[in-house]
Amino acid sequence: MSEVSFFHSDESIETNFRSIFLLGANTATYKFALAKSLLELKENNKTFVSLDELSPFFSKHLVEHIKQNKKQLVGKGTSKLLNALYLYSQEQISEDLMLNVTKNEGFKIVLDAFHNLPKRQRSISFFEKAVQDKKKGIILTDSLFQLLDSSDYENFFNEIEGRWNLVESAWSENHLINVQYDTNTEQLYYLKPVSNNSFLHSHLRTNLTPVRKPLNGYQKGKCFYCNKSISIESNKKNTCDVDHVIPMSIQYASKYDLQLNEVWNLVLACQECNRWEQGGKAGNVPLKKYILALNKRNEWLIESNHPLKENIIFKTGKTSEKRIDYLLKRFEIACDIRKESWSPKYTYKD
Repeated sequence: MSEVSFFHSDESIETNFRSIFLLGANTATYKFALAKSLLELKENNKTFVSLDELSPFFSKHLVEHIKQNKKQLVGKGTSKLLNALYLYSQEQISEDLMLNVTKNEGFKIVLDAFHNLPKRQRSISFFEKAVQDKKKGIILTDSLFQLLDSSDYENFFNEIEGRWNLVESAWSENHLINVQYDTNTEQLYYLKPVSNNSFLHSHLRTNLTPVRKPLNGYQKGKCFYCNKSISIESNKKNTCDVDHVIPMSIQYASKYDLQLNEVWNLVLACQECNRWEQGGKAGNVPLKKYILALNKRNEWLIESNHPLKENIIFKTGKTSEKRIDYLLKRFEIACDIRKESWSPKYTYKD
Protein backbone atom coordinates (compact mmCIF):
# COMPACT_ATOMS: atom_id res chain seq x y z
CA MET A 1 0.00 0.00 0.00
CA SER A 2 1.29 3.48 -0.86
CA GLU A 3 2.16 5.70 2.08
CA VAL A 4 -0.31 8.28 0.83
CA SER A 5 -3.09 6.00 -0.39
CA PHE A 6 -5.37 7.54 2.21
CA PHE A 7 -4.80 10.88 0.48
CA HIS A 8 -5.16 9.60 -3.08
CA SER A 9 -8.25 7.51 -2.41
CA ASP A 10 -10.31 10.62 -1.74
CA GLU A 11 -9.43 14.07 -3.05
CA SER A 12 -12.07 15.94 -1.05
CA ILE A 13 -11.10 19.10 0.79
CA GLU A 14 -11.78 17.40 4.13
CA THR A 15 -9.49 14.47 3.37
CA ASN A 16 -6.77 16.81 2.10
CA PHE A 17 -6.88 18.69 5.39
CA ARG A 18 -6.89 15.48 7.43
CA SER A 19 -3.90 14.20 5.47
CA ILE A 20 -1.89 17.19 6.65
CA PHE A 21 -2.19 16.41 10.34
CA LEU A 22 -2.67 12.63 10.15
CA LEU A 23 0.11 11.59 7.75
CA GLY A 24 3.84 11.96 7.73
CA ALA A 25 6.55 12.59 10.28
CA ASN A 26 6.90 15.69 12.43
CA THR A 27 9.95 17.11 14.19
CA ALA A 28 7.80 19.65 16.04
CA THR A 29 4.12 19.93 16.84
CA TYR A 30 3.79 23.35 15.19
CA LYS A 31 1.73 21.83 12.35
CA PHE A 32 -1.00 20.86 14.81
CA ALA A 33 -1.07 24.33 16.33
CA LEU A 34 -1.26 25.94 12.89
CA ALA A 35 -4.06 23.60 11.78
CA LYS A 36 -6.13 24.57 14.82
CA SER A 37 -5.33 28.24 14.24
CA LEU A 38 -6.63 28.08 10.68
CA LEU A 39 -9.88 26.58 11.91
CA GLU A 40 -10.28 29.46 14.35
CA LEU A 41 -10.32 31.91 11.47
CA LYS A 42 -13.92 30.89 10.77
CA GLU A 43 -15.26 34.24 12.00
CA ASN A 44 -12.53 36.14 10.19
CA ASN A 45 -13.91 37.91 7.12
CA LYS A 46 -10.52 38.88 5.71
CA THR A 47 -8.59 37.03 3.05
CA PHE A 48 -5.19 38.26 4.28
CA VAL A 49 -4.14 37.38 7.84
CA SER A 50 -0.93 38.94 9.12
CA LEU A 51 1.50 37.09 11.38
CA ASP A 52 0.56 39.58 14.09
CA GLU A 53 -3.04 38.39 13.83
CA LEU A 54 -2.13 34.71 13.55
CA SER A 55 0.33 34.62 16.46
CA PRO A 56 -2.22 34.79 19.32
CA PHE A 57 -4.08 31.74 17.96
CA PHE A 58 -0.89 29.81 17.23
CA SER A 59 0.77 30.51 20.59
CA LYS A 60 -2.41 29.79 22.56
CA HIS A 61 -2.59 26.20 21.33
CA LEU A 62 1.10 25.56 21.98
CA VAL A 63 0.93 27.05 25.47
CA GLU A 64 -2.01 24.78 26.32
CA HIS A 65 0.18 21.76 25.58
CA ILE A 66 3.35 23.15 27.11
CA LYS A 67 1.47 23.49 30.40
CA GLN A 68 0.92 19.72 30.29
CA ASN A 69 4.74 19.28 30.35
CA LYS A 70 4.77 17.14 27.23
CA LYS A 71 7.52 17.26 24.63
CA GLN A 72 6.84 19.49 21.61
CA LEU A 73 10.10 19.10 19.72
CA VAL A 74 12.40 16.19 18.81
CA GLY A 75 16.04 16.30 17.83
CA LYS A 76 18.98 18.23 19.18
CA GLY A 77 19.00 21.87 20.12
CA THR A 78 16.47 24.16 21.70
CA SER A 79 13.70 26.26 20.26
CA LYS A 80 13.57 29.98 20.98
CA LEU A 81 9.82 29.84 20.49
CA LEU A 82 9.22 26.98 22.92
CA ASN A 83 11.49 28.61 25.49
CA ALA A 84 9.51 31.85 25.24
CA LEU A 85 6.18 30.03 25.46
CA TYR A 86 7.36 28.12 28.51
CA LEU A 87 8.54 31.30 30.24
CA TYR A 88 5.21 32.95 29.45
CA SER A 89 3.32 29.96 30.86
CA GLN A 90 5.34 30.44 34.07
CA GLU A 91 4.50 34.19 34.08
CA GLN A 92 8.18 35.08 33.70
CA ILE A 93 7.80 37.18 30.53
CA SER A 94 5.02 39.42 29.23
CA GLU A 95 2.41 38.44 26.67
CA ASP A 96 3.68 41.13 24.28
CA LEU A 97 7.21 39.71 24.38
CA MET A 98 5.91 36.16 23.91
CA LEU A 99 3.80 37.19 20.89
CA ASN A 100 6.75 39.05 19.36
CA VAL A 101 8.92 35.91 19.63
CA THR A 102 6.05 33.83 18.19
CA LYS A 103 5.75 36.15 15.19
CA ASN A 104 9.51 36.14 14.52
CA GLU A 105 10.34 32.50 15.31
CA GLY A 106 7.18 30.43 15.07
CA PHE A 107 6.48 30.52 11.34
CA LYS A 108 9.95 30.12 9.82
CA ILE A 109 9.41 26.51 8.77
CA VAL A 110 5.81 25.51 9.43
CA LEU A 111 4.23 27.74 6.78
CA ASP A 112 6.40 26.20 4.05
CA ALA A 113 6.09 22.65 5.39
CA PHE A 114 2.40 22.67 6.33
CA HIS A 115 1.07 21.20 3.07
CA ASN A 116 3.85 18.61 2.68
CA LEU A 117 2.86 14.92 2.67
CA PRO A 118 5.05 11.78 2.53
CA LYS A 119 7.01 10.97 -0.62
CA ARG A 120 7.15 14.63 -1.68
CA GLN A 121 3.41 14.82 -2.18
CA ARG A 122 1.48 17.97 -1.27
CA SER A 123 -2.11 18.56 -0.28
CA ILE A 124 -4.20 21.26 -1.90
CA SER A 125 -3.29 24.67 -0.49
CA PHE A 126 -5.33 26.21 2.29
CA PHE A 127 -3.20 29.36 2.33
CA GLU A 128 -0.30 31.05 0.54
CA LYS A 129 2.48 33.15 2.08
CA ALA A 130 2.13 36.84 1.26
CA VAL A 131 3.17 40.37 2.20
CA GLN A 132 0.68 43.23 2.30
CA ASP A 133 1.39 46.78 3.44
CA LYS A 134 4.86 45.59 4.46
CA LYS A 135 3.32 43.01 6.81
CA LYS A 136 4.16 39.32 6.53
CA GLY A 137 1.22 36.92 6.60
CA ILE A 138 -0.90 34.43 4.67
CA ILE A 139 -3.65 34.68 2.08
CA LEU A 140 -6.47 32.24 2.75
CA THR A 141 -7.59 30.21 -0.26
CA ASP A 142 -11.10 29.26 -1.34
CA SER A 143 -10.32 25.73 -0.13
CA LEU A 144 -9.96 26.95 3.44
CA PHE A 145 -13.22 28.88 3.32
CA GLN A 146 -14.96 25.76 2.00
CA LEU A 147 -13.36 23.74 4.79
CA LEU A 148 -14.62 26.17 7.42
CA ASP A 149 -18.17 25.58 6.15
CA SER A 150 -17.78 21.78 6.16
CA SER A 151 -20.04 19.59 8.27
CA ASP A 152 -16.82 18.07 9.69
CA TYR A 153 -15.64 21.42 11.05
CA GLU A 154 -16.27 20.64 14.75
CA ASN A 155 -14.71 17.18 14.48
CA PHE A 156 -11.44 18.56 13.11
CA PHE A 157 -10.50 20.22 16.43
CA ASN A 158 -10.82 16.90 18.27
CA GLU A 159 -9.05 14.89 15.58
CA ILE A 160 -6.05 17.24 15.63
CA GLU A 161 -5.98 17.15 19.41
CA GLY A 162 -6.13 13.36 19.42
CA ARG A 163 -3.12 12.93 17.15
CA TRP A 164 -1.22 15.72 18.91
CA ASN A 165 -1.66 13.95 22.26
CA LEU A 166 -0.45 10.65 20.83
CA VAL A 167 2.62 12.15 19.17
CA GLU A 168 3.81 14.13 22.19
CA SER A 169 3.23 11.16 24.53
CA ALA A 170 5.40 8.95 22.33
CA TRP A 171 8.14 11.59 22.26
CA SER A 172 8.02 12.01 26.03
CA GLU A 173 8.53 8.30 26.72
CA ASN A 174 11.17 7.51 24.07
CA HIS A 175 10.07 3.88 23.87
CA LEU A 176 7.16 1.84 22.55
CA ILE A 177 3.99 2.72 24.44
CA ASN A 178 1.65 -0.23 24.95
CA VAL A 179 -1.65 1.53 24.28
CA GLN A 180 -4.71 -0.02 25.90
CA TYR A 181 -8.42 0.78 25.82
CA ASP A 182 -10.70 1.35 28.80
CA THR A 183 -14.23 0.34 27.79
CA ASN A 184 -15.80 2.18 30.73
CA THR A 185 -14.23 5.60 30.10
CA GLU A 186 -13.63 5.03 26.34
CA GLN A 187 -10.13 6.36 26.97
CA LEU A 188 -6.83 5.23 25.47
CA TYR A 189 -4.09 4.88 28.07
CA TYR A 190 -0.75 3.21 28.69
CA LEU A 191 0.99 1.75 31.71
CA LYS A 192 4.48 2.98 32.45
CA PRO A 193 7.19 0.43 33.28
CA VAL A 194 7.29 -0.22 37.00
CA SER A 195 10.20 1.81 38.35
CA ASN A 196 10.89 2.07 42.06
CA ASN A 197 9.25 5.48 42.12
CA SER A 198 6.11 4.42 40.22
CA PHE A 199 5.86 1.31 42.40
CA LEU A 200 5.84 3.39 45.55
CA HIS A 201 3.49 6.07 44.28
CA SER A 202 1.26 3.95 42.02
CA HIS A 203 1.78 6.34 39.10
CA LEU A 204 1.43 3.65 36.48
CA ARG A 205 -1.45 4.68 34.25
CA THR A 206 -1.17 7.63 31.88
CA ASN A 207 -4.27 8.67 29.97
CA LEU A 208 -3.66 9.57 26.33
CA THR A 209 -6.89 10.70 24.71
CA PRO A 210 -10.55 9.71 24.30
CA VAL A 211 -10.53 7.02 21.61
CA ARG A 212 -12.95 8.87 19.32
CA LYS A 213 -10.49 11.69 18.68
CA PRO A 214 -7.70 9.82 16.87
CA LEU A 215 -9.95 7.26 15.14
CA ASN A 216 -12.42 9.61 13.47
CA GLY A 217 -10.05 11.15 10.95
CA TYR A 218 -9.08 7.77 9.54
CA GLN A 219 -12.76 7.02 8.97
CA LYS A 220 -13.16 10.44 7.31
CA GLY A 221 -15.90 11.39 9.77
CA LYS A 222 -18.14 8.52 8.68
CA CYS A 223 -19.70 5.48 10.35
CA PHE A 224 -17.45 2.49 9.72
CA TYR A 225 -20.36 0.36 8.53
CA CYS A 226 -22.93 2.51 6.73
CA ASN A 227 -20.82 5.59 5.83
CA LYS A 228 -23.24 7.98 7.53
CA SER A 229 -21.73 11.23 8.85
CA ILE A 230 -21.00 11.03 12.57
CA SER A 231 -19.97 13.41 15.33
CA ILE A 232 -17.39 12.77 18.04
CA GLU A 233 -18.87 15.53 20.18
CA SER A 234 -20.88 14.23 23.14
CA ASN A 235 -24.66 14.48 23.35
CA LYS A 236 -25.24 15.25 19.68
CA LYS A 237 -27.96 13.58 17.60
CA ASN A 238 -25.32 11.83 15.51
CA THR A 239 -22.75 11.20 18.28
CA CYS A 240 -21.01 7.94 17.44
CA ASP A 241 -20.40 4.81 19.50
CA VAL A 242 -17.14 2.91 19.90
CA ASP A 243 -17.60 -0.60 18.51
CA HIS A 244 -15.57 -3.82 18.55
CA VAL A 245 -15.81 -5.15 14.99
CA ILE A 246 -15.35 -8.71 16.23
CA PRO A 247 -17.60 -8.55 19.29
CA MET A 248 -16.06 -8.84 22.75
CA SER A 249 -18.61 -11.53 23.59
CA ILE A 250 -16.73 -13.82 21.17
CA GLN A 251 -13.75 -13.70 23.50
CA TYR A 252 -15.77 -15.11 26.37
CA ALA A 253 -16.82 -18.09 24.26
CA SER A 254 -13.36 -18.82 22.86
CA LYS A 255 -10.56 -20.88 24.37
CA TYR A 256 -8.03 -18.60 22.65
CA ASP A 257 -6.91 -15.15 23.77
CA LEU A 258 -8.09 -13.17 20.74
CA GLN A 259 -7.06 -9.76 22.13
CA LEU A 260 -10.25 -8.15 20.84
CA ASN A 261 -10.12 -5.12 23.14
CA GLU A 262 -7.28 -3.59 21.14
CA VAL A 263 -7.09 -0.61 18.80
CA TRP A 264 -6.92 -2.86 15.74
CA ASN A 265 -10.49 -4.03 16.49
CA LEU A 266 -12.00 -0.67 17.47
CA VAL A 267 -14.04 1.51 15.09
CA LEU A 268 -16.57 4.31 15.34
CA ALA A 269 -20.16 3.48 14.38
CA CYS A 270 -23.40 5.41 14.27
CA GLN A 271 -25.96 4.45 16.90
CA GLU A 272 -28.22 2.77 14.33
CA CYS A 273 -25.41 0.43 13.29
CA ASN A 274 -24.16 -0.32 16.78
CA ARG A 275 -27.12 -0.55 19.16
CA TRP A 276 -29.26 -3.65 19.47
CA GLU A 277 -32.50 -1.76 20.10
CA GLN A 278 -32.06 0.13 16.82
CA GLY A 279 -31.37 -2.99 14.77
CA GLY A 280 -27.63 -2.59 15.01
CA LYS A 281 -24.77 -5.06 15.12
CA ALA A 282 -24.43 -5.37 18.92
CA GLY A 283 -22.94 -8.85 19.57
CA ASN A 284 -23.39 -10.15 16.02
CA VAL A 285 -20.46 -11.03 13.79
CA PRO A 286 -20.38 -8.79 10.70
CA LEU A 287 -19.91 -9.99 7.15
CA LYS A 288 -16.35 -10.69 6.01
CA LYS A 289 -16.21 -7.53 3.89
CA TYR A 290 -16.12 -5.49 7.10
CA ILE A 291 -13.04 -7.39 8.27
CA LEU A 292 -11.38 -6.42 4.99
CA ALA A 293 -12.50 -2.83 5.56
CA LEU A 294 -11.06 -3.00 9.08
CA ASN A 295 -7.74 -4.10 7.64
CA LYS A 296 -7.80 -1.15 5.26
CA ARG A 297 -8.53 1.24 8.13
CA ASN A 298 -5.65 -0.26 10.13
CA GLU A 299 -3.29 0.24 7.21
CA TRP A 300 -4.32 3.90 7.13
CA LEU A 301 -3.49 4.16 10.84
CA ILE A 302 -0.10 2.61 10.15
CA GLU A 303 0.65 5.33 7.59
CA SER A 304 0.72 7.82 10.45
CA ASN A 305 3.52 8.19 12.98
CA HIS A 306 2.12 7.75 16.49
CA PRO A 307 1.83 4.98 19.11
CA LEU A 308 -1.27 3.48 17.48
CA LYS A 309 0.83 2.60 14.45
CA GLU A 310 3.45 0.86 16.56
CA ASN A 311 0.85 -0.99 18.63
CA ILE A 312 -1.05 -2.32 15.62
CA ILE A 313 2.20 -3.55 14.06
CA PHE A 314 3.29 -5.10 17.38
CA LYS A 315 -0.05 -6.85 17.90
CA THR A 316 -0.93 -7.93 14.36
CA GLY A 317 2.32 -8.25 12.40
CA LYS A 318 5.21 -6.44 10.74
CA THR A 319 3.96 -6.87 7.17
CA SER A 320 0.61 -6.19 5.52
CA GLU A 321 0.32 -9.91 4.70
CA LYS A 322 0.76 -10.93 8.33
CA ARG A 323 -1.69 -8.27 9.50
CA ILE A 324 -4.55 -9.35 7.23
CA ASP A 325 -3.85 -12.98 8.15
CA TYR A 326 -4.08 -12.03 11.85
CA LEU A 327 -7.52 -10.48 11.33
CA LEU A 328 -8.85 -13.30 9.16
CA LYS A 329 -7.80 -15.99 11.63
CA ARG A 330 -9.71 -14.22 14.41
CA PHE A 331 -12.67 -13.80 12.11
CA GLU A 332 -12.66 -17.55 11.37
CA ILE A 333 -12.62 -18.33 15.09
CA ALA A 334 -15.50 -15.91 15.61
CA CYS A 335 -17.51 -17.54 12.79
CA ASP A 336 -17.02 -20.97 14.37
CA ILE A 337 -18.69 -19.60 17.49
CA ARG A 338 -21.27 -17.37 15.87
CA LYS A 339 -22.06 -17.29 12.14
CA GLU A 340 -21.30 -14.13 10.21
CA SER A 341 -24.64 -12.49 9.65
CA TRP A 342 -24.78 -8.74 10.12
CA SER A 343 -24.67 -5.81 7.73
CA PRO A 344 -26.34 -2.40 7.96
CA LYS A 345 -29.85 -1.91 6.61
CA TYR A 346 -28.73 1.01 4.47
CA THR A 347 -25.36 2.23 3.19
CA TYR A 348 -24.79 5.91 2.40
CA LYS A 349 -22.73 7.10 -0.54
CA ASP A 350 -19.66 9.32 -0.11
